[in-house]
Amino acid sequence: MQSQNGIWIGGKHSVEAAILKRKRKIIQVVALQKNKFLDEQNINYEIKTDKFFNKIFSQMHIAHQGVAALVSALPNVSLESIGEDKTIVMLDGITDPMNIGSIIRNCVAFGIQSIIVRDREFNEKSSSMIKASSGAIEEIQICKIPNLSNAIKYLQSKDFWVVCLDGQANQKIQDYKWDKKNLIVFGSEGEGVGNLIKKNCDHSLKIEINNAIESLNVSNAVAVTLYSIQEQKLTK
Repeated sequence: MQSQNGIWIGGKHSVEAAILKRKRKIIQVVALQKNKFLDEQNINYEIKTDKFFNKIFSQMHIAHQGVAALVSALPNVSLESIGEDKTIVMLDGITDPMNIGSIIRNCVAFGIQSIIVRDREFNEKSSSMIKASSGAIEEIQICKIPNLSNAIKYLQSKDFWVVCLDGQANQKIQDYKWDKKNLIVFGSEGEGVGNLIKKNCDHSLKIEINNAIESLNVSNAVAVTLYSIQEQKLTK
């Protein structure tokens, strides 16, 4: 939920990660009762009632777990600053905040340091996205840009190979050699990666699944892909 002064985030993992990482300003912290973590971190916080929490989170259907924080927006990072990463994830046309939060969580789980999103498709004020990331959004760099095609061309000039996930592709992800700098592009479940973006990619890969299922949830596709990369590196 957005406030005039910042963004309310709720839930134990989200609040603790924001406090520990210090990527953004902590404006206010509230709890339903005495909180051991907040006390150990010497955080000033106020004890509030259920009515206060319900006013903030009732429309977002978020389990706040009795703790919340009012925080500033996440810092945006430049495309140039993430160009040294080995693997970068890009999202094309993915707007569901729960999916984005889950994708961020998966990225952090597999060691991805940066993610690129189209600025108009990323709502950093979404408390449901923050909650779905389970604190992982504080661990990753978010690069918000207006034009994905330009970003692809820039990263290609920095020796990145651009790979997109496409259910109609001929090559399977497990057959691809993940030994280069890679930008991996994921599209929405309904539309997939856009045609213009796909034309700019160097390779298209597919996750082979049972014919009874049309597609995987995009956050699951991200997890499968990143696991494939990790597994290949471990078996070298």
